[in-house]
Amino acid sequence: MSLLHEKQPANPCLREGQPCWQFFNCFKVLCGAHGKTDVDCWLVPQTHCRNYIFDDFFEKISFCLTCEYFKQKGAQHPKGLDSFIAAQLRNCNRKAFEQQFQKEESFVEILNRIPDGLFTFDKDWRINFFNPAAEEITGFYAEDAVGMYCDDVFKITGTGTVNALRKAINDGVDVHNREYEIISIDGTRKPVICSTSALRNDKGEVMGGLEIFKDSTELKKLQEEVVQREKKYRRIFEGGHDMIYVSNQDGKLLDVNTAGVEMLGFSSKDEMLALDSAKQFYANPEERAKVIALLNRDGSVKDLEINFVRVDGQPVHTLMSSRSYEDPETGEVQYEGIIKDITRRKKTEELIQKRNRELSILNSIAVAVNHTMGLDNLLQVTLGRVLSVLTLTQGGIFLIDRTEKKTILGAGSGLPYVEKGRVVDLIFKDVLLREYLIETTSTLMPEASFPNFQAGYCCEDEEDPLWLSCHLIISKGKPVGFFGFVLPTDKMMDYQELHLLGSLGNFLGNAIQNAKMIETIRQNRQDLQRLTEKLFQTQEDERRRLARELHDEAGQSLTAVKLGLDNLEQKIPKSDTAVRDIVTATRTMLVRTSSEIRRLAYHLHPTLLTDLGLEPALKLYFKDIETHSSLNIEFQMVGFDGRLEKDLETALYRFSQEALTNTLRHSGAELFRLKIIKSFPKLIFIAEDDGAGFDEKVVCNDKRSLGLLGMRERAQLLGGTFLVRGRPGQGVRIRIEIKMKVSGRIRAI
Repeated sequence: MSLLHEKQPANPCLREGQPCWQFFNCFKVLCGAHGKTDVDCWLVPQTHCRNYIFDDFFEKISFCLTCEYFKQKGAQHPKGLDSFIAAQLRNCNRKAFEQQFQKEESFVEILNRIPDGLFTFDKDWRINFFNPAAEEITGFYAEDAVGMYCDDVFKITGTGTVNALRKAINDGVDVHNREYEIISIDGTRKPVICSTSALRNDKGEVMGGLEIFKDSTELKKLQEEVVQREKKYRRIFEGGHDMIYVSNQDGKLLDVNTAGVEMLGFSSKDEMLALDSAKQFYANPEERAKVIALLNRDGSVKDLEINFVRVDGQPVHTLMSSRSYEDPETGEVQYEGIIKDITRRKKTEELIQKRNRELSILNSIAVAVNHTMGLDNLLQVTLGRVLSVLTLTQGGIFLIDRTEKKTILGAGSGLPYVEKGRVVDLIFKDVLLREYLIETTSTLMPEASFPNFQAGYCCEDEEDPLWLSCHLIISKGKPVGFFGFVLPTDKMMDYQELHLLGSLGNFLGNAIQNAKMIETIRQNRQDLQRLTEKLFQTQEDERRRLARELHDEAGQSLTAVKLGLDNLEQKIPKSDTAVRDIVTATRTMLVRTSSEIRRLAYHLHPTLLTDLGLEPALKLYFKDIETHSSLNIEFQMVGFDGRLEKDLETALYRFSQEALTNTLRHSGAELFRLKIIKSFPKLIFIAEDDGAGFDEKVVCNDKRSLGLLGMRERAQLLGGTFLVRGRPGQGVRIRIEIKMKVSGRIRAI
């Protein structure tokens, strides 16, 4: 219904089924009846018919009686307007009852669903409502409990408790969270927590009561478990071997266990808790601020190394694991954690590290010896490792030269005014010791370590010498040198360090002697290589000279003899056939001898090798061999675009000559293969045959195998490698690899 009906015709005609908002052409779309065709607007609460919204139906119906829409609706009723009004009143009452019933059902449903037991009772203490949770706790069914007295259903043990409850109801005082023990219908005792409230009418008079209770059996178990855990926590807290603490942000200790009291040297727990701050436990008080910063940032720290100080001033190395948390009662940020005393472990670790460094020194010397490290490098490496282990910065290794009766600095570090390799005029506090060690050929009995002694030298512009703590280096009972260290005034070597230096002295002495011996061997080998190289060079020169003399001297002489025989033959009468036959035989022998001399001269030094190079010389040489033997020869040179150096061509020719000679003399082979390959950065020489072969372990170690030994020596002189493989019945294979020079006539193609 709308106020706009005043602008409509006085008596508009209501059509069948027409709603009020169409009847009045109402535009109030927020009205509860607007837009609906199947509702009666007078039964809709809070419509917008006027500016005032009615909350009460009877107030609203009095307005509707004056509404033209309502009147016409009533006039259309079969029994008239009065019957229509009576029907609407009945509908309103029916809806009100339905709503009230739904509210009561919802209320009962809520009471039935709550997990706590609940029952209500009247002034006579008779139960009039009993929910399912109360049934489960007491064991009574609701049908049985309703109408019974509270004392018969809710049986509270103990004296005076029921009277106190009744008095609270009678006085109208609510009782909350009282703990009782009740007996269920099967006789089981159950602890419960109850709250009792009085129910009053509109006048404030007590008309009954409401009892809410819950079974606290599980709660009791939880409380007992909490107590047991608290006791267990306290036993762990107090019985732990590590310090356990709780503190606040200001550093005030809130709790600490006995292990923490003992670790920091306090006489009692109370004395420790009375301190204002835990900063005094830290060796560096600033470290606590760093720990707190880490805790506030990450929430926890684990295995953080912190140095603490006991009450008596002794240092304590600790390992801290801690976390921050918020006190649930005060909201204050607090810290708790475990602090483990690792002082003994730290000392053990330091000792192990020291021993590892000592072993590292011995290992480094062993490695140096195994790698045939030079004496200078060996001494310098050893000195550096020893100074590192002893935490020193100044020291040296002095070598004794008994022939010259002097001491030489073999290696040094931080020593002023002395140079490595120079003679050092040392001053011995014990003059006899100097004479015994340097000037005589004394021999010492084997000892694990020898006593240290003092020796020094004068620095420039200083009268007082720089004194060194010295420790002998021994080899086979003879002193070969000594360590000399500059010790700080507060430094005193312990037994382990002295024992280490004694072991090093014995080991290093042999290493020094071995290094000197290796150096001598290296020098001798260099001399031997130079001698061998000279020998090969002399051999080639001698072959060249012999070939030239055979070709020039013997060849010319034989040619002159041949010419003389020719002249003699012309003067012999034709009838003297016997003499002619002798001359002919002599000429034939002369020609064969001349040919053999030329072949021998070529083998000694082929002129073709000098004139044309390696490949033509070898081809001619192999052709001559094939002519005079049944051996098949396969020869290849791969990768060459020019000639090699003269000495290298000569060496490759001699390798080929020696390999082929061995095949012809010993193998009985049918095929001989030779490949010379130029593959930068190496020249590869491969010679093999299919002959009888041999046991390479026996032949290669046989000093009489001069051919193979000569090939190996010549290959090594050229900086190459020599490898021979042979098996009985499987032929022989020789492989030589020579590194090519980057510059010069040898280059990669």
